[in-house]
Amino acid sequence: MATDLSASFNEQYININTKLKKRFMRKPNISEATNEFIALAIQCEHSEQPAFAGQTYIGAAKCEASAGNFLGEAEQYIAAARQFMKAEKKLAALKFYSPDRENLEAAIGCYIQALSKYPEKSPIRASILLELGKELVELDHRLEALSYYEQAVDIIEDSTMKLMCMRNLVNLLIECGKYDIALETANKICDSNFHIPEGIMTEIQISRVLLVLLVEPDEDTKSESLKQLLDHLLHDEDSEALPFNTDLRLKLQSIIISSSCMDQQSLISIAADTKPFLTMQQRNLLETLIVEKKCE
Repeated sequence: MATDLSASFNEQYININTKLKKRFMRKPNISEATNEFIALAIQCEHSEQPAFAGQTYIGAAKCEASAGNFLGEAEQYIAAARQFMKAEKKLAALKFYSPDRENLEAAIGCYIQALSKYPEKSPIRASILLELGKELVELDHRLEALSYYEQAVDIIEDSTMKLMCMRNLVNLLIECGKYDIALETANKICDSNFHIPEGIMTEIQISRVLLVLLVEPDEDTKSESLKQLLDHLLHDEDSEALPFNTDLRLKLQSIIISSSCMDQQSLISIAADTKPFLTMQQRNLLETLIVEKKCE
């Protein structure tokens, strides 16, 4: 059955290309060929053959390029990328991993082709980068996803969208063990002019407390806002940048003191009570902190 489908796909794909070549001496009907490629791609999608669909959308993209329709070309490359990603996810679900990463590399290549068709600061370009990063995270290629999230952050100008993207980047950096860069990014968020909702401010500030205990930066490299955070927290000073309730504030104080004194038992004890206040990434940070204090 699969062989028949493959043969049918190859035959139809070759027929469309042959028609284009036969008209080489005349002006080819690019629009007709584009529509035929898209129709074949949709047929492949319905047959649950995303890799074939991806190849066919690339054919449509090349037709759009020949016609000088660069936005149409970008759209077809994105359609192709999504199909190759779907094919990669199917393989991953079956626990089958190709050493050559054919579908994944094809998907990334198509996304990159689409990116090249938009201006450097285009919001659509940022959306493509975020989509590619998200797909890589879902496939557990987190380190690879980082660069695409970082590129998106550099492009995004809307403050709300930039804040959310930077927040996601902090969490991804924590998952990848890039604690120093995660701390720098969290500092940038707090040092920015963003309007930061209280819930997000609480999350970022907790992460900064845990990260600074892990990274242990020199005093002269700490940002002023980070110094103030630690100072206000330890001296029970109220601040808009310290949106912690009394219970959480006391727990964070205990974590800072236990960590500074390298009292692992106290750290383990307070960690159990603090975890309900933490995100998954922050819980992992706290576990890492406990392990590191044991080794010191």
